[in-house]
Amino acid sequence: MKEIGPSSPFLNLPRELRDEIYKCLLLSTPPPVPLDLQGPFPLGLQDPFPYRPISRDLSILRVNKQIHAEASRLFYSQTNFWIKITVSDWHTPQYIGQITQFEVLYEDPWAELNYSYDEKGQGHYSGFETFEPAPQAYEFVRDKEVESTPASTYRDLIRHVRVDILDTRVTRETRESYTISAAGRNRVRKLLLPFAYRLGRILSGAGKDAEVQINIISNTFKEEGCKNATGESDAESLDLYRELVETIWPFTTGPWVYKLNLPPRIEQKHPGLGKEVIEWCDENNEVTEEERFGFEVMKTRYPYFFVRKGGRCIVMEEDLGPLIS
Repeated sequence: MKEIGPSSPFLNLPRELRDEIYKCLLLSTPPPVPLDLQGPFPLGLQDPFPYRPISRDLSILRVNKQIHAEASRLFYSQTNFWIKITVSDWHTPQYIGQITQFEVLYEDPWAELNYSYDEKGQGHYSGFETFEPAPQAYEFVRDKEVESTPASTYRDLIRHVRVDILDTRVTRETRESYTISAAGRNRVRKLLLPFAYRLGRILSGAGKDAEVQINIISNTFKEEGCKNATGESDAESLDLYRELVETIWPFTTGPWVYKLNLPPRIEQKHPGLGKEVIEWCDENNEVTEEERFGFEVMKTRYPYFFVRKGGRCIVMEEDLGPLIS
C-alpha cells in the first residue's frame, strides 16, 4: 500500500469533503427492480437482467492506510450490496421416474455459484455454461475452505443488502405440461437455505443493525387479465403467490431487519399475504440440525470444484484451465 505523507493536499482537505469525494468514487446503486421478466430464460444464456459490479473503481482503497480506513468504512456502511438469485426448474422424463430438479444461479460481490437441489433433498454446487472467455489461471479452493465473504473488519460495517429473486421456473409458464411434484412442493422452503446461511455469514458482524430488502420478480405476478387468459383461477394464482413467498422464506429467518416487497397489485388484492405466509413457515419449520449442517457446508461434485476468479468464488469444471497452487 503506497504511503502518502500528512502533508498530502488530499489529506489536508476537511474530512467532510473527503467523504463526499469517497462517495463519488465508490458508491453505486443496484439497477431498478424490474416489474416482471420477459419469459423464462435458460441459466447461463443471455440474461435480460444481468448482474453488474457494485462499484466503478475501488483503487482508492489501496492508496494508503488512512484513506483505506476512511473510505472502506464509508463504502461498506453506505453501499447497498446486491444479491441476485435466479431460480429455475426442470423435470426428469417419466420413463426414468419423473422428479423435480431445482436450479439456482446465485451472484453477489464475492461469489457466483450454480446450485442444484432436487425433491429428494440432495443439493450440490456445479458449473454452468457461460460464453465468457475462461481466465488463464485459477486458484483452487477446497470445499471446507470456501468462505469468500468480506473480512470480519468489513462485515461489521455492512448495513444494507438487496436480495432480488428472479423466478423463471417452467412450472410457472406451462403448468399443463409441468406440474411440480408433491415432494418438490414440500422442498421449496429449503431451496434457498444455503444462500440464507451465506447471508448470515456476510452479516455476522452487523446483526440487527443490517437491513435486507427482498424483492420477488416473476411472471406469476403479471396482470390478472393475462392470467385469466390462461384459464387459471384466482385460487390457483393465490397458491402460486404463496409458493413464491415460501421460496424466499429463508431470507426472513436471520437476525437482520427485512422488508419483503411484493408487487403493489398483489398486496392490494391479497393484503397481508407475505406476513401470513412467513408466519406459517416459521411455525412449520421442518429444517433438522443435520439438514442445516448440510446446507451450511458448500460442497461440489465431480467434475466440478471451487476456484477464485478475480477475487470471486466460482465453480469450474475440471481440466478447463491451469491452476495456481
